[in-house]
Amino acid sequence: MSRAKEKHLPYYIVLEALGQAAGCPLCSIEIEGTKHYLDGLLYESVNDPGVRRDLILSRGYCQRHAHVLAGFRSGSGTAILYRDQVGLFLEFLKTVWRPGVRRLRPSATAGWSKRAQCPACRLEGESRERHAAVLIEGLADDRMRAAFDSCPGLCVPHFLFVYDHAASPDIRDYLLRTQQRKFRALQEELSEFIARHDYRRIKEGFGEVGDSWLRAIRLMVGEGGG
Repeated sequence: MSRAKEKHLPYYIVLEALGQAAGCPLCSIEIEGTKHYLDGLLYESVNDPGVRRDLILSRGYCQRHAHVLAGFRSGSGTAILYRDQVGLFLEFLKTVWRPGVRRLRPSATAGWSKRAQCPACRLEGESRERHAAVLIEGLADDRMRAAFDSCPGLCVPHFLFVYDHAASPDIRDYLLRTQQRKFRALQEELSEFIARHDYRRIKEGFGEVGDSWLRAIRLMVGEGGG
């Protein structure tokens, strides 16, 4: 197996995530990147015309990222951004109101739903493509592969993305075998967790399998990021 010829910053970002993430390493990279983006936006860019324009086109952030934004507890910055959104919705209501009509027309409701992609979702998509490519290339490197062997595994969405984008049959085979090994181990932990609920074993406690049910959710659907 060849070693990575040039080690650049994204390589080390992926390598560090493989070694430190409690769950899917690519999820952790995307979550941290999104938090960094939102933190910088709130404290430096809420009055940036380009940022405001993007958010008007997207009708603000998606539900998930709007709640991440709220988690920063930056009332003034968030108020500036969402004053635009409230005003936008008020303008929309002017276009659909009809005297004597109590319900929005279905076509009007659909009109509000037409929006550009959430800027934070777009950022995460770009991060996914970039770091998945780094991982795929890096798996030809001994150090990256050893780190991947030791990590908890990729969540299902990230595994499918990486697997679909891996051109090398060797890398695809390695990814499949490694993911199977990690998920079989998780399945065994879940079985043990269930078994320890038996009244004859309840005094044993749950130990390392106690959070297996939470890890199963995260690995099946990805980290929440909230």
